[in-house]
Amino acid sequence: MINAKIAYSKNGPNDEYYTPVEAVEMILPFIPKYVKTIWECTAIKESQIVEVLRLNGYNVIPTHINEGFDYFNYEPEDYDLTITNPPYSCKDQFLQRAFNLGKPFMFLLPITTLEGFKRNKMFRDNGIQLIIPDRRFSFKSGGKGAWFQTSWFIHGLNLDKDLNFIPMKDTKKSPIQRLNTGTSVIDLKNEFRQAA
Repeated sequence: MINAKIAYSKNGPNDEYYTPVEAVEMILPFIPKYVKTIWECTAIKESQIVEVLRLNGYNVIPTHINEGFDYFNYEPEDYDLTITNPPYSCKDQFLQRAFNLGKPFMFLLPITTLEGFKRNKMFRDNGIQLIIPDRRFSFKSGGKGAWFQTSWFIHGLNLDKDLNFIPMKDTKKSPIQRLNTGTSVIDLKNEFRQAA
């Protein structure tokens, strides 16, 4: 962890970290039923966000700046929700653009995104909710969790609670698999129930 922090301070930000499957699967129960089309505005060809969402029946519009679709200058005509893991070095600009677009969004960001005068005002003015896993995600294949905690920053979905703490203890099964096998889970009201 210390080496990762030293490398970051020496080399600057590296925005090429990709979303792990379990990070996407954990948000599926929070996506409202009315959502049919999702824009993934930073999608690479092997995007786990796109793959998991499509496997779960969503129409996904994948775009990336390298393919001529700059998030700051482009918006699809028809979509219900934006889900992405934006480059952390320009998270403020991504958040501001998302608020300006006026559509619901779910952004995977470092928990420290809550810090800072500008973001504090942005969140006060617009509102923000979080889905917070109880562990760090690994953004590299076979690696340990990142040296920083990430959470889903959500706007416009009107979740029951502003802070949603989600247990991710069973790493052999995804949250959806745990739901389907009757394992106790925390629902939107943060209460235990038995999944059918």
